[in-house]
Amino acid sequence: MERRIVKSGIYSFILGLLIGIVFLKDTEVIRYDGSTVKEIVQLPLRVYLFKLLRFSSVLSLVSMAVAWISSYFVITGEKTKFSVLVKSYFKALILGLLIVLIAVFIQSLLYRN
Repeated sequence: MERRIVKSGIYSFILGLLIGIVFLKDTEVIRYDGSTVKEIVQLPLRVYLFKLLRFSSVLSLVSMAVAWISSYFVITGEKTKFSVLVKSYFKALILGLLIVLIAVFIQSLLYRN
């Protein structure tokens, strides 16, 4: 069980990095009040990397929690097939992504300008 949790954490961290590189923007748009002028500012590399690592770490922790919960509540007396393991991993990853995306959506609604 511990091995499965560690593997799900490592793999979801790597996948989180890859997904973050694709979807997290390294630019920020600043709009001025009462004007149609906007300024596009590129984030410093350090800020972008921490943003990327934070996203990947949260996804990894959520995926590890889901893997622990699924292994804790599912008790079987037989060996798990590889296809079932892959399917359960992707379910945990998608569930983790959904939780993170919902949290980001709620945060964007709360801190709207």
